[in-house]
Amino acid sequence: MTQQTILLNKTDLGATRRTSSPLPGQLDDGQVLVVIEQFALTTNNITYAVFGDALAYWSYFPAEEGWGNVPVWGFAKVIASESQDIAAGERVFGFLPMSSHLVLTPTNASALCFSDATAHRAGLHPWYNRYYRCAADPLYAEDTASVQPVLWALFMTGWMLAEQVADTVDTVYITSASSKTALSFAWSMRHLGAKAKVIGITSPGNRAFVERLGHYSEIQTYDEVRAIPETKKAALVDVAGNAAVRSAVHVLLDERLTESITLGATHRAPADDTLPMPGPAPQLFFIPSVAKERAAQDGFDETHQRFAEAWRGFAPWAKSWLVLDKGVGADAIDMGYGKALAGLPPEQAMVYSW
Repeated sequence: MTQQTILLNKTDLGATRRTSSPLPGQLDDGQVLVVIEQFALTTNNITYAVFGDALAYWSYFPAEEGWGNVPVWGFAKVIASESQDIAAGERVFGFLPMSSHLVLTPTNASALCFSDATAHRAGLHPWYNRYYRCAADPLYAEDTASVQPVLWALFMTGWMLAEQVADTVDTVYITSASSKTALSFAWSMRHLGAKAKVIGITSPGNRAFVERLGHYSEIQTYDEVRAIPETKKAALVDVAGNAAVRSAVHVLLDERLTESITLGATHRAPADDTLPMPGPAPQLFFIPSVAKERAAQDGFDETHQRFAEAWRGFAPWAKSWLVLDKGVGADAIDMGYGKALAGLPPEQAMVYSW
């Protein structure tokens, strides 16, 4: 058996290269070998590639000089184990390479999860190093397993941000309103019973899709952004990462804007520090750090249980509108990556297996 991998050229993300290498003949003590069963490709993975160096995403699964293995979220099955804690046959969910196999070194194992102690990951964020054991995970369910790789990380981002701002402002403006992260936030605000109005800002072409889902108080397009009269204390949640749009909202709301939160870069627009930006300085909402803080504050198991309960409400709703493009094999994966890089319709996501 061999390990298959698809690598990206770090300076030209449209260029890919396939590699094949032998699997280890013998695992070291404490290691497990997993086969990657299913993973998602979305705009989120393109963001990982774009910020591969800045946010160390290339470091999780190192490749040869000039090439990167973009991380994906998905399921894997343990097919060999030299670990006392993790048995062959277990299914896990977590951060994976765009490869067919992976060697992990489980540590800090509990019934719910374990962390990977592989040496090169020691200094990387622990949120990405955690693997959930499906058999004991209260979030996992067979009927929503198909959407878990697509939405798990995005929904956690939207849910925890909604918990943070639900009671701090009367209006939230969110860019890239058709994105899965923005929709996660809008759903979460409604289901938390937040009184704040959520104004979704989107492109004209995506307006009908966003309106059909019905979780925003109002929809505006980028060319018609306006302040609603009742706004006295507002937050901007910027998923688009478009400096011109961010500036326009800052200028429009001025002193009424009390929070400016950077959440993504779906537009992949160039930075521009020359644009006017009155009001609060934008602050990055980095879900790994936020989740770590919540777990420290409330306890890891309790935080995960609360998230799992929210997921059980969100996932069936998301499954009702999400269109999954499924494929098998390296050719399909390579083509799927190209589609994700070019940009996907908001309702579409891709789930692949080797």
